[in-house]
Amino acid sequence: MNTKIPNPPANGLTPEIMAGFQAIAEPTRARIVALLGHGEHCVCDVGDKLALSPALVSHHLRALRDSGLLRERRSGRWVYYSLDLEALERLRAAVNGLLTPTDETAASCLCSDCGPERASRPAASSRPTFAAFPEVRS
Repeated sequence: MNTKIPNPPANGLTPEIMAGFQAIAEPTRARIVALLGHGEHCVCDVGDKLALSPALVSHHLRALRDSGLLRERRSGRWVYYSLDLEALERLRAAVNGLLTPTDETAASCLCSDCGPERASRPAASSRPTFAAFPEVRS
């Protein structure tokens, strides 16, 4: 089967999950997520700890909040940001599902290497064999 698939199926990658991936793909936002992993912080704290201007921090926090990865708590005129752990768990599960193929997903694949014809081929034919490393004695 030599059919091109313009947009291969990606089970479990909802628009919300993709928005989360896009949000943390930006290096500064990834640093902010790492910082907020230690607890909630206000804009000033994030800016001080990461050496960023308050305007830049606000911009990145807004993008992270819009992606659904952050929660905010207001206390007077201060706003404190923390990670939405449930949203991060959904993101983690999506990454795990994406990077951990199963026999079921391989059987439903449309490519020639693992699609329906896979069952009729010997399993070892697609795997290279390597010689064992010699034992090192000290």
